[in-house]
Amino acid sequence: MNKNIIQTILSSTIIKTDSFQSLQLSPNDWIIPSIHSISCVYFYNIQKWSLYEKESNDMFIDIQQLIVSLRKLLEYYSLLNGVFKLFDQDSKVAIEQTDSKGGILFVTATVNISLNELPLSLEKYTNVNVIPKELQLINANDPNTLFHVRHTRFLCGSVALGISLNHQVADAHSYFQLVKDWVQIYKNLEYQPDVCHQRSLLEPSFNEIEILKKTNPNFNDRKSLSVKEENSPSFPQTKQIKMKIFRFSADELNRMKLDSTHHLSPNVDYVSTFDVLTAHIYRHVMIARNYPASSISKLYISTNIRPRLTQPSIPITYFGNAIMFSYLEMNMKELIHENHIGLLASEVHRAIEQNNKDDIRTTLAWILCQKNKKLISPTCNLDKTDFTISAWNKMGMYSDSDFEPGVYPCRITLPADTEFNGAAILFSTEQNDASIDVILGLEMSEMERVEKNFDFRKYHVEI
Repeated sequence: MNKNIIQTILSSTIIKTDSFQSLQLSPNDWIIPSIHSISCVYFYNIQKWSLYEKESNDMFIDIQQLIVSLRKLLEYYSLLNGVFKLFDQDSKVAIEQTDSKGGILFVTATVNISLNELPLSLEKYTNVNVIPKELQLINANDPNTLFHVRHTRFLCGSVALGISLNHQVADAHSYFQLVKDWVQIYKNLEYQPDVCHQRSLLEPSFNEIEILKKTNPNFNDRKSLSVKEENSPSFPQTKQIKMKIFRFSADELNRMKLDSTHHLSPNVDYVSTFDVLTAHIYRHVMIARNYPASSISKLYISTNIRPRLTQPSIPITYFGNAIMFSYLEMNMKELIHENHIGLLASEVHRAIEQNNKDDIRTTLAWILCQKNKKLISPTCNLDKTDFTISAWNKMGMYSDSDFEPGVYPCRITLPADTEFNGAAILFSTEQNDASIDVILGLEMSEMERVEKNFDFRKYHVEI
């Protein structure tokens, strides 16, 4: 884009109520650094609006209605009024109300370009960095404000909404639940969200911890988590990272899944599309990384534990961090030379199955037993032999985000400065079908090897 982008900030408002006092977070929240956030930019094309050219452009995703609906949203998500506070010597975390901090930061802006000047089409949007970085569509991360919104109106009247939630507050499932509830309130102020804030559901009692210690000989052996040494050095990212978006069509995924069913492991009779796609991506990333055959590689699969826990059960509307890693360890030789996708998909499927209620409760108990929760971190080395994957594609990203009835985002993106290595996030697409956008981050030369490997897209058929 050659045009000089001029962006004007119109207002910056803190939306806050007095309906909150404090909330102790769960063990699964404590281990998430407060510097991390879950952020997406939602692009809305005004030409899809039924009142386009009949009403003023300013009425499209109206700023005042957004503010009113956010204030109403705080009645159901009152913790967003607060800020983080360490409340114990072992770094447990709570959210507490203060007079000077907290609330929702709502920023409005305009920009001197039209939406169609951005490279958002399927053919052009293949790299998150194609959105000009000088176009600030999302607020800077600030741990003192847990929820951020930036409303940017384009010259044509279209809108970008940059929505950001501090990750220590909640996971991606909760993020999209929050957006869905906000959308519903925007359309109907009488709407009453169903949301569960009972963080104690994920905090084992002292008696349960003692039982788990006695009955589980591997209590202290958490494959995906460890306690790092205090003051251990952190090494800044020095590799040149490339972020790419690969769209796998519904037909391509069906062919991939059908191929996998011919070579499943004897004790596995079903694999999901996610199992198969994860196996496919993981294998091709490791082929591109080209580590010695004797190396050990570990796959970390972000897994929603809400449907996996019983006694107590966790409601699907639980708002917080209710994800844990499912863990798979493989010999690099076995991983690279295994040509049958069904066998690797079977291993992925088993790894997720093993992330059962007993193991989940044990991990929560283990976290509680650690003296300094700040020192707990994942065991993965994503810069080298390990890989992690998260699936957001079944969270209503597009289908639940029509602020104006029937006007769904024409594109949802990560912020333009997003960068991660050895990881993938699965997005649903604007097609409203079973297609999936894989957002993959790798070192530059590794990404080039993935793209040049014909087998990576061997299930794709040109029409």
